[in-house]
Amino acid sequence: MASVLSVDIQDSKIHTPKIIHVVISMVVGGAERLVYDMVRYPVFAANPPVVCCMDSLGELGEKLIREGYRVYCKGRRPGLDLEMVTWLRDIIRREKADVVHAHQYSPLFYAVPAALLAGRVKLVYTEHGRFYPERKSWKRTLFNPLLALGVDHLVSISRATAQAMASYDNFPLRRIRVIHNGIDTTRLNPPVDKAAKRRELGLCPTCRIIGTAARLNSIKNIDMMLRVLKLVVEKVPDTCLVIAGQGEEEQRLKALAVELGIADSVKFIGLRFDLPEVYQLYDVFLLTSFSEGISVTLLEAMASGVPAVVTDVGGNREVVVEGETGFMVAVDDDGAMGARVVRMLADTSSSPAVGDRARERVAAAFSVAGMMNNYTELYGCSNFR
Repeated sequence: MASVLSVDIQDSKIHTPKIIHVVISMVVGGAERLVYDMVRYPVFAANPPVVCCMDSLGELGEKLIREGYRVYCKGRRPGLDLEMVTWLRDIIRREKADVVHAHQYSPLFYAVPAALLAGRVKLVYTEHGRFYPERKSWKRTLFNPLLALGVDHLVSISRATAQAMASYDNFPLRRIRVIHNGIDTTRLNPPVDKAAKRRELGLCPTCRIIGTAARLNSIKNIDMMLRVLKLVVEKVPDTCLVIAGQGEEEQRLKALAVELGIADSVKFIGLRFDLPEVYQLYDVFLLTSFSEGISVTLLEAMASGVPAVVTDVGGNREVVVEGETGFMVAVDDDGAMGARVVRMLADTSSSPAVGDRARERVAAAFSVAGMMNNYTELYGCSNFR
């Protein structure tokens, strides 16, 4: 990863600011994986960032600790936890932080007063995703313009999310900067024995594989994916759906697969840290979410050369160029997604070309270097650009 950005350590003018990332937890998810990469980004090797988890460490928090990074965890109490403010304030002072970076709304709510009480530090807020369905809150409508006064930089990961922040949360649209998520493509496409990986995952040697990687919660709408599989296997019987991820919906989804009569064609493979290898088994990547910011797993699959079919929501349309780097369908249009997947499985000449163009698009527009250049500018690391 160090090859992504080169820093001249002989330049005495370079100042590496101390960054504190405030998150709800570091349970594996798109936003959390981005924070993990931001903490480990080589620019900050001389002054490593710190992570403050409000609720729980999660798998990625524990991983950072094993790698030698400082990760604090409080365990938020139900309701308004005013101790969270003093806890954050004390850490900001102890770490001599220059920048506090709040990820999502709850961390922002506590980070603003904590940063003010600690002595003025720069505050960055990134909105990574939205609730579904969207709702207006009179409390946020009244309070958020005031809250925004304590924030130096408002950031959204997509234009769609920025518009929602303004429309539903009453943040000033003119102040919101869009910084698309970026991934480290050097970690993808590693050498892999595909036959051995299939055996490891319990997949047959010759089946066609459609797959996803997602947290198993309601907003990901995995129900649609299972219904689509039922349609696909009617046309391509040797198709298997691989679902990487974990979450509160897992047991219900397994029961739904049984109810739909497709349980033998679905593999729930759980939380994986070898996704770059798993992606290489996929013939088609699926994303059926009700709402998305910029999906990290979509970017990873595309960068792995996997053609994707996704729902036309949120930031997906900012990533996928219809018909060129992937395909989009309406939410819960099972027939359209099923038909598209069947065509892609049958078209062994055009689908790889779609995957190749997808890989090129991610490399050009969604790299971790591009994302971090934007964030280091906000942090005040102009010497790194």
